[in-house]
Amino acid sequence: MKKYFMTLCVLLATLPTWAQAPYACVTKGAVLEYANYNEEDKVEGYSRQVIQEVTDLGGGNYDFRTTNSTIAEPGQKDEGENAFVTLGEIREGAARIAISGMNGTVDVSGSDPALLQLPNKLAVGYQLPIGDIRVSMDGLAVVATVTDNEVIGREEVTVPAGKFKCYIVKQDVEVSMMGVSAVTTTKTWYSRGIGIVKSESTMGNRLVTRTELVTFKK
Repeated sequence: MKKYFMTLCVLLATLPTWAQAPYACVTKGAVLEYANYNEEDKVEGYSRQVIQEVTDLGGGNYDFRTTNSTIAEPGQKDEGENAFVTLGEIREGAARIAISGMNGTVDVSGSDPALLQLPNKLAVGYQLPIGDIRVSMDGLAVVATVTDNEVIGREEVTVPAGKFKCYIVKQDVEVSMMGVSAVTTTKTWYSRGIGIVKSESTMGNRLVTRTELVTFKK
């Protein structure tokens, strides 16, 4: 069960970066490596994302292909372990993602298409859309209700990859699945031309996961 909740947290934080190019990395060949922290805020591993193909269809619509893998350390030269390819598309704010090596696809759509879009102009205090996001994953239908979605700050944040000027987006999401629900609060730092620089997800006062950008090359 925890695996599904964690996957949803990642999806909800990541999808908006693809919906509008300025707050995403849409440069073919770019490499982004992240450190992933566990509930005790200790590094439990690293991950790498390589942008293989991006097709800008205009109007916030994209086709994209990325390779993803876990790596032992930043800068590792080989492909890494548990590598998989993500093929996706954004159409009118709805996303479809197919992940090789996993069961079926992950389909995402919102009651308001703008739920899956991050405007190319942000400002502190800007209220982003709220509502239901419906997710089909591994044959399960899940509803994630976004109750708060706001730009809460702007700052220059320092992570291992360097200093980046970011907007901070805070989302409160209640995920309901198989009679079980959980509420997470996720703060995500977005930088123009890169996407996610840092993210933190909590349940109550307990840290669930934290991610920081370690290296960025394009």
